[in-house]
Amino acid sequence: MYQIIVNPNSGSGNGRQKWEQLRRLLDHAKMTYIIYHTKSAKDASAYISRITDQSLYENKAQMNRILLLGGDGTLNHCINGIDDLAHTTVTYLPSGTSNDFSRALHISTDPAKAVRALGKKGRTVRMDLGNVFFGTKKKRFAVSSGIGYDASVCQEVLNSPLKPYFNKIGLGKLIYGIVALKQFITLRPCGCDLYLDDETEPIHFDTFLVAAFMNLKYEGGGFPFAPDADPTDGMLDICMVGNLPKIAVPFVLPFLLVGKHYGKPGVKHYRASKARIVTERPLFAHTDGEIIGKQTELRYECGAEKLLFRTR
Repeated sequence: MYQIIVNPNSGSGNGRQKWEQLRRLLDHAKMTYIIYHTKSAKDASAYISRITDQSLYENKAQMNRILLLGGDGTLNHCINGIDDLAHTTVTYLPSGTSNDFSRALHISTDPAKAVRALGKKGRTVRMDLGNVFFGTKKKRFAVSSGIGYDASVCQEVLNSPLKPYFNKIGLGKLIYGIVALKQFITLRPCGCDLYLDDETEPIHFDTFLVAAFMNLKYEGGGFPFAPDADPTDGMLDICMVGNLPKIAVPFVLPFLLVGKHYGKPGVKHYRASKARIVTERPLFAHTDGEIIGKQTELRYECGAEKLLFRTR
C-alpha cells in the first residue's frame, strides 16, 4: 500500500497535470494506493502526521511508503509531519517552481521514474535532515535554512500577488529578481555573531547580507550557494556574505549565483555539524523557502535525524 500526497496547485497547477500522468501509470501497474489531495502545502504535514504515527507501526507488516508530488514547500511540510522517521520511506515527484531538492539530487520530473523508484528497482538512501531551533520551536529542513536578505526576499515573493502570474508564463525567477533589487536598495545594515560546533568565541560580522545553512547544493531556484554540499556527511555548509560595503555587493553576487563565490571578498564558507547565529535585530528566517517569522537567534544541527529517501 502506497500513501500518495498530491499538491495539485504546486507549480501554478503543474501538480495537477503530473498527478493525472502518475495516476494512469499507477493504475496500469496495478499498484494499491490511497490518495490525499492538499489545498495547500501545510495540509501535507497533517496527512503525514496521521500516516506515520509511531503508535501505529507495531500493528503494520511493512514500512510507511509515501510518494509526495509537489514543490519544495510541500516537501518541507511533509518531512516536518513525519512522526516515525525510522519506518517511513519517501519518494518524491517534483512539480514546483524552485525544485532545489530535486535539482541537487538529480530527481527526474518524469512520473514513470517515480513509479520505478517505488518498486524493486528503486533504492533507499539515508540522507541527513537539518534541524533549526528558534525559541521553543524546532523545524526540519532538507535543502537549506537561513536568515537575512534571502529570507526577506522569499517572504515578500511568497506574499506577492504577481507570483502566480509570473509562474504561469514561465518567468517565476523574474519576480525574485525584481523583489531582490527593490530590497537591496532599501537594505539596512545588521551585524551578527556566528558560533560553530562547541566553540564559545563567536565569529563576528559587523554587517552581513546572507547567512545560509545548506544541506544541499542549491537554494532560491537553482543558485549553488554550497557547491560542495553533501547530504550524507552529517555537516552543514554555511555560506556567509558580509563585512563588505554595500557598493561592493553587486560585484560579488554574480559569483554567488554561479557557485564561484568561495574566496571572494566578503564571502566566508564554514562547515559544522552544529551552529548558532545571533543577529543584532529581528530578521526574517526560512526553512526550505518557508518563512518561520522574524528571529534574532537560530540554533542548527545536522545529521541527528535521517530521511529514508527512495530513488532510482
